[in-house]
Amino acid sequence: MSLSFRRVLAAILVVALTIPTGSVVAQESETPSDEEVLRLLENGVDLYNQNVDQFDVMFARNLIGGKTVNVYVEDESETHVYSAVVADDMRIEDVALGPNPDASTRITTERAVLEEIADSPDPLGEVRQALRDGRIRVDGEKGHPVDQAVWTVANLFKGFVL
Repeated sequence: MSLSFRRVLAAILVVALTIPTGSVVAQESETPSDEEVLRLLENGVDLYNQNVDQFDVMFARNLIGGKTVNVYVEDESETHVYSAVVADDMRIEDVALGPNPDASTRITTERAVLEEIADSPDPLGEVRQALRDGRIRVDGEKGHPVDQAVWTVANLFKGFVL
């Protein structure tokens, strides 16, 4: 993984994933509805899309541009799934609740990790550390053997490049 790809992945995770957890943390006594989480996620994606031009995304574009991603957030006994399309220009589109059967990439983490990122004074650094130590995992989605192989190799070498 190149530095530019790590930055793009970190930015996607920080902006698109920590926005919902900030609301969840603020409302500890009540869990937001799926619709509320989706609206918050869409707001985070809008913020990311407005700033995507600030990143060197050439390498990342080759790996995830034009792909659909499923994001799995484990929360105790439940797993919440969101999906999105990363357009060729690296903007995030079509954010939805639930898995997309066309997704070729999966990102898996726990709600507690997202809360740590949201509370961190250095969220990008926290995402890098979570990727490094496996608290955030990026893999090929089931049924996509080429993407599974690409991410298996990338994950073998992530300790050297993160």
